[in-house]
Amino acid sequence: MQPGDGVNNPYDKVHELARAIRSSEVFQELKRLRQQIEQDPAALRMLQDFRRQQLAYEAGRLAGQADAQEADRLRKLAEVVMLHQDVRQYLEAEYRWGVFWSDVQRILAETIEEALLPLPTEEGEEKR
Repeated sequence: MQPGDGVNNPYDKVHELARAIRSSEVFQELKRLRQQIEQDPAALRMLQDFRRQQLAYEAGRLAGQADAQEADRLRKLAEVVMLHQDVRQYLEAEYRWGVFWSDVQRILAETIEEALLPLPTEEGEEKR
């Protein structure tokens, strides 16, 4: 039997989920705010610059090269960025999207775990 066979075709359900996500309030709001930001070159530049600096800081942190001074500088930059209403609203909507998407992934992962073998740990114990 192929994954798409039968009455309950999972591919159809995935497409149904995609349509439900597209029509959700959290998605529609994020999309609307994205379009709003894209219409304001200054806001778009501000957001993109902030993202670049966030990513650079995170890369340094993961490499063990971030310091408290750099974290403080990024925090202050975030405070300034959040003063721009459109950028703030976009970032808040993006956060809400992240929470929603994390929930969707958790629900799917819980289902998948029913079929997968547990991962071994270093001590030989099973880990979920």
